[in-house]
Amino acid sequence: MAQVSDNARDDALSRRALLRRGAALGLGLPSAAALLEACGSSSSGGGTPKNSIAGTAVMSNYPNWMGAHVVADFERLHPGSKIRQITSASSSIAGTVQQLKSGNYDFALADASATGQAVAVGIVAPLDWSKIPNIKFVSQSFRSGFPHGIPTDYGKVGIGYRPDIVGEKISSWHDVWRLAPKFSGKVVFIDIDRDCMGSTLKYLGHSGNSTVPSQLNACKDALVKIKPHLQAFLNTNVGQGLRDGSTVIAMDWDYDVAFNKQKQPKIEWVFPSEGMVAYIEGWIAVKSSHHFPLVESFMNFALEPRQYADFVNTTGTAYVEPAATAFVAKSIAGNPVLRPGHAIANVEYEHFLGQATALWTNVWQEVKAA
Repeated sequence: MAQVSDNARDDALSRRALLRRGAALGLGLPSAAALLEACGSSSSGGGTPKNSIAGTAVMSNYPNWMGAHVVADFERLHPGSKIRQITSASSSIAGTVQQLKSGNYDFALADASATGQAVAVGIVAPLDWSKIPNIKFVSQSFRSGFPHGIPTDYGKVGIGYRPDIVGEKISSWHDVWRLAPKFSGKVVFIDIDRDCMGSTLKYLGHSGNSTVPSQLNACKDALVKIKPHLQAFLNTNVGQGLRDGSTVIAMDWDYDVAFNKQKQPKIEWVFPSEGMVAYIEGWIAVKSSHHFPLVESFMNFALEPRQYADFVNTTGTAYVEPAATAFVAKSIAGNPVLRPGHAIANVEYEHFLGQATALWTNVWQEVKAA
């Protein structure tokens, strides 16, 4: 199984952080050239028989967010079939809906928030699970958190810190707010509304998906209170300062803390006692596609434990298939932060907030402007 170099993993982590935008997360709008290419080869159906897996299925994906070998292995196993990926680093829910309604895509990677919006406007196709038996390898908690497609990965928002500098054990979000004045200027929070506000809502004892105005106002007040003690809000390399001690406490994603802990063993990861929010994402089929058999066949192939482990080893992500553990690189499989099932009962997945999205956006803007 392919291994990932430190340099490759560094790049992946920076890119993943950039692409985590909570309620604003969607699928990037492709370039004009990519759209023209897709229009000429994807969902028109052509003369392909209805139940054939021959032809070309076009996927909207993050850059390099695919197992290093899965596409080539699938195409070799099924001559006449092709998976074409179109990638972009810009994202918005509006962009997701626009591109999936265009008819140029057969399936796509999206998080639960973007998927909820796509479902609401009727552009997500239900999957025939009899054609995707390998879904059995995905833990039920992840299937429940991402019911409209196949879950591929997730990321928890917890606490990374340096106990050798802090001098005491951190076990909760309350500890972060309590210690922030003592370590003023050495605390970092995530610069993404769903992750940061969701974690703050957990600190206050509320749902990380709350749509209650009074709770969101309390969230704003709590963030404004701690903001003077923050070194920064960051959406890339959030925990990097933990390595040299320039940051001592960080609200951060599990995969980022796990990576930085490889560089600096003194870093510790905390599952806050109040709970965590987490994004969950996966592949969804587009209703306008004429290549459902091909899409479902590829989804099933990618969920085979060895193939799925290739995806995990390529990206370094927290993963959703316990059965893949035997084939996952030891640096990932041996890390309890990234293993599936660990503290999942204490995790609340972010989902589409509907009309309340605007309220969240307004609160976040007020926090940033304070």
